[in-house]
Amino acid sequence: MKFDELHQLNKPAASVLKMYSDRAYFERKYLTLDGVKDFEILECEARGDTFRIKHRSQQRSDIAMPDFAKKFLGEYNTVIQQDTWNLKTGVGRLEIELKGVPLKISADMKVAGSPKASNSFNWNVSCPIPLLGGKLEKLIADDIRAKSAADALLSNKLLADY
Repeated sequence: MKFDELHQLNKPAASVLKMYSDRAYFERKYLTLDGVKDFEILECEARGDTFRIKHRSQQRSDIAMPDFAKKFLGEYNTVIQQDTWNLKTGVGRLEIELKGVPLKISADMKVAGSPKASNSFNWNVSCPIPLLGGKLEKLIADDIRAKSAADALLSNKLLADY
């Protein structure tokens, strides 16, 4: 399942990319977001124009979970996420793993704009389970959409420091 999201941000792209390449931003963000616990940074590196961070947390779903999905998803799920950015071009990629759930979740991102930037997300959620895969993909896409506004709001709040 493919879908798009757009975050409008209150500063220029250079400030947004500075924030997205700061370990402290991720720590503050995930320790503040509702429904996230046990946040831990696993890897963080900056090399030239590339920044990469990988982190793990327990995250609660923001949507009602139908019975069939409870076989795969609990109230909280272990999420391992890697963000990679080319700071020169403003192009990034998210790769998300839900531990123990046969899903592939990724988003290609692009930050652009001045005096206010936007971050466009081109999401791809796929699940190979026959008959149920499409339903799980839709649930995860709905959960991503449900979390998107809070994520953008908090990112704008934290962006004030950059």
